[in-house]
Amino acid sequence: MRPALLLLLFALPFTSVAQDCGQDSEQRILRAYQQRQAGELPVRSGFTVAANQGACRVWPADTALTLMAVPVLADTPDGGADQDGDLDLLVVDSATLRPRATLRLANEISSDAIRFDRVSLDTARYQLSTDTRAFGVRTQRSNSSQPNPFNDTQLQLFALNGNALEAVTERMVVAHFNGEWDTRCSGDFIDIKRTLELSPPPAQGFAQMHVRERYTTTRNVEDANGNCVDDKKQQPIRSYQLRPQGRHYPLPDALKATF
Repeated sequence: MRPALLLLLFALPFTSVAQDCGQDSEQRILRAYQQRQAGELPVRSGFTVAANQGACRVWPADTALTLMAVPVLADTPDGGADQDGDLDLLVVDSATLRPRATLRLANEISSDAIRFDRVSLDTARYQLSTDTRAFGVRTQRSNSSQPNPFNDTQLQLFALNGNALEAVTERMVVAHFNGEWDTRCSGDFIDIKRTLELSPPPAQGFAQMHVRERYTTTRNVEDANGNCVDDKKQQPIRSYQLRPQGRHYPLPDALKATF
């Protein structure tokens, strides 16, 4: 297999290979919270750890560790689905579920016009350096508007630095869809998909990242016979080079999640 193809495969999310925590994910998350140290990830008054909405996965890079991403949501008087809150990240011992590193992303979850749908863990082979492997946290969002549909997926990479978790990128939009139509046929839509690749890590420092973007526009129109036809156009592939600054990768504005 050619090295370039191998590199691309390493950059893809190996969701079929990574081992999820299974049906007891919620119980494992709650057990991890029970073992956190005093002052670590304190639950704020009026907020609830939504373990049933959390993601839990054994880390293929080191199966002695398990990754968790857990929404901590504000309680709502009517028990509605639209909630705001934080997102907690935990790296725990796979055998004991005792946290080894934690990080709280404050105000990460918002359900205003665009609602939070789910969080998942991306355990692709994000080898940043000879001794640093990152993992990704993906959040999916959407709206409920039929004439103006919207959904996106945002990815942020994190790495262990000793006993601490640190973000190595900001939130990057890796999938985006939106449009405007008459709910019958006529309308315009855009669909963006981005993939992340990594160069081989250098002897010192972090590797460069490469983002490839596929951008498709679609126009639906009604022809003379009343049939709905679409005109789909694939735009030229765009590439972005992300060069590390220390242990962090600044993002160009075109890739940043703005809300």
